[in-house]
Amino acid sequence: MHSSFRRAGTVLALLAALACGSGNSATPPTTSPTTTVASGPTPPVGAPGCALGYGSGRFTCQGDIPGLLPQLDAAINKLIAQKPQLFNLNDPAAAGAYQIYNVDAFYAGVIDNLTAAGMCGEVGYFKENIWIKENNSYSENYDIVTAQNFIRRGPKSYLGTCTPANFPLTPETAVARVSVSFFRIANCPPGTTIPLLGLNKLPIGCVATITATPRDAVGNKLPLDLHGTDVKWFFQLGESYVVSASPDAETVFNVRLTGNNAGEFNICATIQGKTGCMTGTVIE
Repeated sequence: MHSSFRRAGTVLALLAALACGSGNSATPPTTSPTTTVASGPTPPVGAPGCALGYGSGRFTCQGDIPGLLPQLDAAINKLIAQKPQLFNLNDPAAAGAYQIYNVDAFYAGVIDNLTAAGMCGEVGYFKENIWIKENNSYSENYDIVTAQNFIRRGPKSYLGTCTPANFPLTPETAVARVSVSFFRIANCPPGTTIPLLGLNKLPIGCVATITATPRDAVGNKLPLDLHGTDVKWFFQLGESYVVSASPDAETVFNVRLTGNNAGEFNICATIQGKTGCMTGTVIE
């Protein structure tokens, strides 16, 4: 890729946001810098906010029998007694599954109580679930807040178990793979039929936005603080003659490709030492 494109991509790092996509993997030689994760109040070495230490970046997740549900229920019950103002306790039909007035404070209180019991908890990036562990051999995932902000109780709140424990992670271990894919096709000549994005086909004269997405070991998109904004884009095939590339003004995780001549191209992105590539075709 041209040096001007590399320099512009670096400037755009401050505009980075999380992107979506899927693609194939490759591993060319490259070096990625380290991104720091913010620490908790008194963390042990290398484990922000969790006295039990880091989880593993290589884990498998599956449904199982929830082993930590009693401890989780105890943490919730303790919070209800500690901070009744967080809940609508005037609904007798709720029977412990009370409406939550402040979901962030609810999660924080549950995690504090788990920590006091010698465990660790971490809320999912989209606040749809909570991970808990009592050691690093495994962790369990629960959905304890309904769409209407009521407490979800009992076995129905259990989502799965990961072995070994999958949290907390460092930036280096969080990124398991990078997917690269078409995000949109626009600015086509009049009368052009735009193909489906999943076909990876770009008509001549159109501009495609290609996006890179860092993912964890089970395919989840990762938050920005777990991979940083350093993205290295490069071509393995088709640069200049088939497609020309330019940075995307919105985010460094995107690249804009213009179809020049019919043929194949292959573009890759490296994030935290993991590389994903995508092969596309420019069509007439």
